[in-house]
Amino acid sequence: MGKINVLSFAVANLIAAGEVVDRPSSVIKELVENSIDSGADRITVEIMRGGISFMRVSDNGCGMSPDDLPVAVKRHATSKIHSAADLNGIRTLGFRGEALAAICAVSDVRIISKTRDSDLGAIYEIHGGANGELSERGASDGTTVIVENLFANVPARLKFLKKDATEAMSVAATVEKAALSHPEIAFTYISDGTVKLETSGNGDLRSAVRAVFGKAYCDGMIPVSDEREGIKISGFICAPMQVRANRNYENFFINGRYIKTKTGSAAIEQAYSSYIPPEKFPGCVMRIDISPEAVDVNVHPAKLEVKFSNERPVFDAVYYAVRRALTENDRRPELGFQAGQKMPSVSFAPQHASDAFVPVGSSADRGVQMNITSSAHVAAANKPAVERGAAAPFEQPAAVVKSEIPDKPYLNGTRAPMNAAEYGEYLKYRGGESVIGIDDEYTEFENYVSPGTGYIEPEIIRIMYGGEDAQKGSAAAASLNVSQTVPVPVPPAAPEADKDSRDVPAKTGIDYRIVGEIFNSYIIVEKGDTCLIIDKHAAHERQNFERFKRRMQSSERATVLLAVPCDVMLMNSEVAALEEYRAEIEKLGFEFTSSRNSVGLTAIPDGLDQSEAVGMIEAFAGVLTGSAGNVELTHDLIFEKALYQASCKASVKAGRVYPEEYITRLVDDLMKMPDITYCPHGRPVAFEMKKSALDHRFKRT
Repeated sequence: MGKINVLSFAVANLIAAGEVVDRPSSVIKELVENSIDSGADRITVEIMRGGISFMRVSDNGCGMSPDDLPVAVKRHATSKIHSAADLNGIRTLGFRGEALAAICAVSDVRIISKTRDSDLGAIYEIHGGANGELSERGASDGTTVIVENLFANVPARLKFLKKDATEAMSVAATVEKAALSHPEIAFTYISDGTVKLETSGNGDLRSAVRAVFGKAYCDGMIPVSDEREGIKISGFICAPMQVRANRNYENFFINGRYIKTKTGSAAIEQAYSSYIPPEKFPGCVMRIDISPEAVDVNVHPAKLEVKFSNERPVFDAVYYAVRRALTENDRRPELGFQAGQKMPSVSFAPQHASDAFVPVGSSADRGVQMNITSSAHVAAANKPAVERGAAAPFEQPAAVVKSEIPDKPYLNGTRAPMNAAEYGEYLKYRGGESVIGIDDEYTEFENYVSPGTGYIEPEIIRIMYGGEDAQKGSAAAASLNVSQTVPVPVPPAAPEADKDSRDVPAKTGIDYRIVGEIFNSYIIVEKGDTCLIIDKHAAHERQNFERFKRRMQSSERATVLLAVPCDVMLMNSEVAALEEYRAEIEKLGFEFTSSRNSVGLTAIPDGLDQSEAVGMIEAFAGVLTGSAGNVELTHDLIFEKALYQASCKASVKAGRVYPEEYITRLVDDLMKMPDITYCPHGRPVAFEMKKSALDHRFKRT
């Protein structure tokens, strides 16, 4: 007897469904594409429990006759093509005739449809791929498809689905892509009874972009329009200040179909190469209209990738269109304020930190740069101005309002200056060593002294106290008289161990010497007969990662409340990802509120400034969204992967100059934790070079 079996029709359908339907979002994608092809101008998508228990897609398209309904659910049944020649010029989103058959094979389906010239509609019900039942029913023009109990008859596949929130996030992303690809269609997306997305369908792409990304992000986008070699480019690209740490905001549509194209991504990223840092990625909503004969959309099971007959013209069209738009809109970014936010205070700081110390009363005629920081973070901003020299050095304020004292003296936007005399006392405390002398235009620690006043700005306090030292930070905070305009610090208490490092066995009596730093990236350390070459970014990244991991494992939270919440613009799917991992993120010290297109940070981890915290949140959003649906990763592993990237965003940057104390603290922490050899991304933290090896190279042995 032969070994080869001919599979039954039902089994063959189940196998075929695995290529088309793998999760609720793939069902929604196929149904929405059918609705678009039907000529609808209004489409409503509704799900419950992430789409696992219930999905409904309704449209007002052309509808189907009762005779067509039983045929539509059969494999390879389609109205889009009639012969093989039609495959060479496909203009519709669907054409294979597999979607409905695959969906019906793994779920319970009801299809209600009515054509415009019919008095009555019809309903066709099919359960788990079995024979369906057809009956008449009153209905509005168009088609409604209801899918319930997805994978109920395939338990093996059901167990691979993610949490309801994760699946809902994936469905939201699918609907967002459809709304961007067809702004002439009004989309409504409802999840568990709540409207999550609604577009007007007025044909204006900017209106659709605003609905998906939010007003703030949309207002900063740059229109792009060009045509080259028969390829028309239109849409919007983000401003250089709006770039992201991932490619989640790159949206390409070829002839109205959302696709992932390496050619398009390479072209737009190359066009931005001189406008943004190399580790950032631009965002876009770009429509590429090209002859259907020049592109093959039948190369991917889910039709998410295409193949061009010639990629070079496509690359050139995208590149030159984006480059032209950037050149024509090359202007200085405007400083914007949120509704109800106070105007910022303006302080002046020397352009270079090496020129920072200016004696009281001296005339500084060197160029200065303007530093704008939000006065909303300082409770004393509304109080009457008092002459800065009015308070004596180290004078304890008579009355301090508790609510006006920050937990740390370095809340973002807060400025707590000290005058030259106080700075002299501070130097005595430090043994006479100056913290000023860094000369680099990229330094992040700019506000050391205000010219003409001799006041030392508080970034120095932040650098010396360290982000993780609670007692020193509290002592400094308690010394700030923020109820007046003359906050005065007191000498800090004796240094204590980093609270996040107290459970790490430190090596006592470590004898080492920091020789210096080369290329603003690598620290040279002499330790015994060994020379260590340390990558400062990799070392700090690993330290941050280990510190955040310890915070997650302990019940103690180190949090700094923000006086004014900071809004971070995100996509709907990214907000959903943060909500799913809220418990883990809050353990790190974050607190946030959610809206449809943004999250509002109300507290950030101790030791981070606001920009670093925003970078971490954006990194979390990007990685968590990109990892959704990956069956190879568990919930904890996905978050750990996101923590890798977030730790990177909160670390010092190679190529930038940081104060000596910052580098000293970094090396000291590294020496206390000898198990740190690789950064979370697998790059080495340090290399060793023995004295004997150097002696051998110089032929001294």
